[in-house]
Amino acid sequence: MSKKPNPFKARQARKSADPAVPGQHAAPSQTGGSQFAQGRAERLLTCKDLPEPVETPTATGDLTDEEEQILALCMRGIKQFEDAWWVMGKAMANISSRRLYRKTHATFAEFAREVFQKSRPIAYEEMTSYAIGELLSARADKAFEEDSNGVSARADIPAIGKKAAGALNPITKDYGPEASIAVHETIKDATGTVTVKTITGIVQQLPRKKEEALTQEELTARARKAAEASVQQNDETDDAALRQAVNRRALQLADDLKRSRITRQELHGMFEVAFVDADDPRVYQALVRWMKNRETKTR
Repeated sequence: MSKKPNPFKARQARKSADPAVPGQHAAPSQTGGSQFAQGRAERLLTCKDLPEPVETPTATGDLTDEEEQILALCMRGIKQFEDAWWVMGKAMANISSRRLYRKTHATFAEFAREVFQKSRPIAYEEMTSYAIGELLSARADKAFEEDSNGVSARADIPAIGKKAAGALNPITKDYGPEASIAVHETIKDATGTVTVKTITGIVQQLPRKKEEALTQEELTARARKAAEASVQQNDETDDAALRQAVNRRALQLADDLKRSRITRQELHGMFEVAFVDADDPRVYQALVRWMKNRETKTR
């Protein structure tokens, strides 16, 4: 009886192979890669291209030539991974715009489905959002400090993912990627953290350009107002949920003490007294343990 194919192994084999143009056999290439032609990137690295990590706790001073090569190779791998989603988006945009798919397929939709395993709408969304990642990537390209042998690499990772960039697509389509980045930074500044859900909710509140054309300043001002309102609404929701939980626990406490009710004011007063009681620090100690456990879980 023949064995069933293992989809995981097949996927790993595809990842480790050099990318091939549809309808053409891939040419073998050497480890480390080389520039095939001007404007074309080096081949993708795989784990086989990197040496095994070796502990060297006594290593000091300047890097050796071999270490320089390993560092450069590792930074290339990191850059390749960081760039992956927007590089793929730009690649798909080229194939679509230049009609390169015509070599093997009648339409780009067929090409995207069979080659990239993406539906046409998803492919077009990613083709729109790549520009944001590319801009942030260019801004983040910096050199290391002098004591790192002057190896050029990215100093900070662009703080946006594919889904977040996709959520900004309505703005990118209307005003361009620079405006989308400005809105993203505004939302992050107003909320402290940016989730795809938050971006989607705020972008939905902003008018499309055909409805009301805005300057970038007006656009970011609207985004900030919506973001601040979102934070306030979330705080109010959290406060309401906490009040309900406290009321339920106060009823339980009244039952345990055989009392008809305990007001929130009385509850808070008793807690404060127990918290500062030097003769019986159990409440204080319990709160310290609870806070430490909570901080550990949220890290």
